[in-house]
Amino acid sequence: MSLTVTAKSTPSIAPLEAGTYPAVCYGLVDIGIQYNETYKNASPKVILIWEVIGETVTIDGEAKPRVISATYTASLSERAALRRDLERWRGQAFTDEELAGFDLKSIVGAPCLLTVVHRENGGRTYANVDGVARLPKGMEKPVGTIEPMIFNLDNDPLEKMEALPEWIQERIKRSETYKDRVAGIGHGDAGSYEAPEFVELDESDLPF
Repeated sequence: MSLTVTAKSTPSIAPLEAGTYPAVCYGLVDIGIQYNETYKNASPKVILIWEVIGETVTIDGEAKPRVISATYTASLSERAALRRDLERWRGQAFTDEELAGFDLKSIVGAPCLLTVVHRENGGRTYANVDGVARLPKGMEKPVGTIEPMIFNLDNDPLEKMEALPEWIQERIKRSETYKDRVAGIGHGDAGSYEAPEFVELDESDLPF
């Protein structure tokens, strides 16, 4: 799957409080074709990961930046959640030309506002991304501290997976795309990888 279109949760870590937060997208991970047991179908998925600015969590006695992620079907179809959130994030609908091939890598390093809600599952409370929006005009743009991370399952060396959180690695390994690559079926050129740089944007510019 082309990309042209984080921490492992622990019971001891309280979920991020519900609310709205400034954030910066630092991670984009292609997790391949994932099977959905509920709907009995398979579709390409990506995970977006944000650093929640100004929020920290203590792990092993060390304060680290809070992160939160969301999984999307890699589609810009009319009803796709990814298209909805990207358009709200941009503050502008996609043009027909963009819908023909939008480079998802351009969102890495882009600031936004995240709406976080709490949902119960299996007797536990989880913090979930419920909405993404463009920063209000005049609001100071947040700056991330975490190094950008992009992983393309089609083309990147599989060894690069080792830098990803374990729970994401496990999701990748369950994908049909990963199984085909390991079997030597349909994998692309490993190529080279270069992390994008954060970009300072003029207030009149779209975030990506």
